[in-house]
Amino acid sequence: MIPDTNRNPDNGFSLQNQGTNDVKKLITRLLSNWYWFIIAVVVAVGLAFAYIRYTPPIYEITATLMIGEGNSKSPMSALYGPGQGMFQETARDWTSIYNQVAILSSTPMVSRTLSELDFEVSYYSIGKVSETELYKNAPFQILWDKNHPQLVDNDFNLTIHPDKRITVSTEGENIRVHNYRLNQIEKAIPEYSFRAVLKPDSALKTDEFSFIVFLNENYKPNEPEHFKFRFNTNSSLVSKYRSSLIIGLPTDYSSILSLTVHDGNIAKGTEFLARLIDVYQDNNVEKKNKNAELTIHFIDSQLQNISDSLTISEGRLETFRSNNQMINFSAQSQQLLAQLNELDNQLIRHRAQNKYYTYLKEYIETNQDMETVIAPSSMGIDDPLLNSFIIQLNALINEKSSQTSIRPNSDHPTFVQLNTQIEIVKNSLRQSINNILAQSDIELENLNQRMNSLNAQIRRLPATERNFVNFERKYQIDSQTYTFLLQKLSEARIAQASNVPDGQMLESPHVSALVSPQKNRIYSLALLLGLIFPATFILLRDVFNTKIVAQDQISALTRYPVIGHVFYSDEKKAGRTPVMDKPNSHLGNSYVSIRTKLNLLAKAKEHPVISVTSSLPGEGKSFNAVNIASSIALTRKKIVLLDLDVRNSQIAEIFNLGKAKGIVNYIIGKASLEEITYETKLPRLKVIPAGPIPPNPSEMLSDDRLIELLEKLKKIYDVIIIDTPPIGFVADIFQLRELIDVNVIVVRHKYTPKQVFKLTLDEIGRYQMKGVGIIINSIPHGKGNYNIPDYGYGYGYGYGDGYGYGNGKKQKNSQREILTVDEQIESNGTL
Repeated sequence: MIPDTNRNPDNGFSLQNQGTNDVKKLITRLLSNWYWFIIAVVVAVGLAFAYIRYTPPIYEITATLMIGEGNSKSPMSALYGPGQGMFQETARDWTSIYNQVAILSSTPMVSRTLSELDFEVSYYSIGKVSETELYKNAPFQILWDKNHPQLVDNDFNLTIHPDKRITVSTEGENIRVHNYRLNQIEKAIPEYSFRAVLKPDSALKTDEFSFIVFLNENYKPNEPEHFKFRFNTNSSLVSKYRSSLIIGLPTDYSSILSLTVHDGNIAKGTEFLARLIDVYQDNNVEKKNKNAELTIHFIDSQLQNISDSLTISEGRLETFRSNNQMINFSAQSQQLLAQLNELDNQLIRHRAQNKYYTYLKEYIETNQDMETVIAPSSMGIDDPLLNSFIIQLNALINEKSSQTSIRPNSDHPTFVQLNTQIEIVKNSLRQSINNILAQSDIELENLNQRMNSLNAQIRRLPATERNFVNFERKYQIDSQTYTFLLQKLSEARIAQASNVPDGQMLESPHVSALVSPQKNRIYSLALLLGLIFPATFILLRDVFNTKIVAQDQISALTRYPVIGHVFYSDEKKAGRTPVMDKPNSHLGNSYVSIRTKLNLLAKAKEHPVISVTSSLPGEGKSFNAVNIASSIALTRKKIVLLDLDVRNSQIAEIFNLGKAKGIVNYIIGKASLEEITYETKLPRLKVIPAGPIPPNPSEMLSDDRLIELLEKLKKIYDVIIIDTPPIGFVADIFQLRELIDVNVIVVRHKYTPKQVFKLTLDEIGRYQMKGVGIIINSIPHGKGNYNIPDYGYGYGYGYGDGYGYGNGKKQKNSQREILTVDEQIESNGTL
């Protein structure tokens, strides 16, 4: 059984040490490509600078609003005390944080805000790369006719010339013409183009638009300046500012809201937030005043009725006194009258409350499009459960009325949800009112029974006193009722006059941050990407690379030792025999190291035979064979370089031997050993070239004369170096495996495929080749993938194409003689 010599043995290192080594290799790999990181970082930072330079900035504009402090100092507090004001319930409704957030960000609120601002026309300054939005600092102003249709959402280009002439042009596809009066698109134009030159203050009118261009105080005569402007629809403006408006809820128990809007123009964003808060406060006061007007109207209607009754009862009392000359009456009559007055006061209050309950019940049952319900406290009712229901109902009614963008009575989910909630509260309120009405009826019945008892006592009085008591009582009832309603009317009017917004602006709108571009973040991201991209590229390139580019890839495939590293050098400058020509060069030192390790692999044999082979043509096999031989020859040993790569010999070309006789001539008996042995610059180094190309290379290398020749050479020379064919193409070398003591495998950086090299190692293991060592050839200068010192420069051999092994490469054997079959038969009679 042939042992597997390609498997890595246990090296005894822990997983932790192996992981550390992997990290070191990774870092070394990345650092060796440092220039890519420099280029990528410079490019990324440059792009980031250009992006920051030419991207229009977006600012974050913030204001703070405190909710629920509007009526804290209202005169109603002095009349009713804390929590007893007439509109205390509705004030609580408006201080609901979530309700206020919904109101502030609602479409009606934003739409009303924008209607009070001049945002319909947007102005821009056109630069060489980017555009800047202008507002009140534009050098011109557009005065447009709101009753005339306007071309919207399309740019008008405007150029102001030094002579104040103005060029206006526009073009586009699918142009829309908007009717601002009807708030709808009037028509669409598939393709439109317009251009005109006009003077300032001149009207420009077509069927699609109508406006006048004014030059204002910001205009300064200069070179031609380029601008543009566009008309915006209310719906597009509402959509823009609603999407950019952010209302932050308080994180503590306060009622302070943070209003934020993102805008490219600080002045526009600031003015929008300030106007939004003003509109919100005005809307808040308007709703309070509307509530007060409902109460005042209700009290006025009651006062009108009682006023007529009071006039009549007062007249009757005066007439009775005048006719009967009544000044005083008995003690009993006075006592009964006092009791009647007290009881009448109670009846007045209960009947007024009963009327409110009845009004509330009828209002809920009959009113479909409900408005704000009159607060119970306006009629002196202090029922916590009833107050709670009224507060909830008013809140839902107000929220429903604020949804003006939704068609009433539609199937919109918001409307459906609000109507459902209103019905739930109304049902609960209806049940509560029914219970309260039943209890009120019982109390009224009790008071009426007491009143009937007193009336029975009055009927026992003399007729004159009895009539006087009745007239006096009727007058007192009407007078007290009138006084009570007057008091409530006065309170309602005071409350209406003292209404102030529930919201108070704590901080006026100001710029709080630059939203984009964020310089620090963009530069950090650019720096990070500048490091990530080249690192990813390098790692992916290594992952998908099929060629050998690092020594650890060799170590992963085999345990055969790497005995040398040969740096790349230009053949035109260094030549193909650098060790022979410059033995003290750095490349010469590399072969000194290789020579030492070959001695170890040869195991101190007296006349070792060393073969130099590779997996594929072009890996530098012949180059390394020549320089290994030259290095050994420098040690005063007699050495011969034997070229057995008979298919594609390079030795004769390297030593300029032309069509010299070689090993093929010797094998077929056409030349002697002396005739095929050639001198070199080094006196102890001899060369035996391959000779002409035979028709049967494999049979040539298995001939007995070759084996006899090797035995002769061992007696003459100290070391025999054999340049053999590539193992990955032919198996000629395996026929001589018993005669070869050391086998050197040449691997070329970024040339040798990993899969082919693995197959070569499998073949070497299968045939149990002896003394195997690996040389890594053509390593680029400065590469840190092979754990070797960086000498500052390197020598190597970029072996050219041109092997005749059927790989489709160009032949380089024009100087070699091709031996025919007939010539070989003539020589020894065999193939």
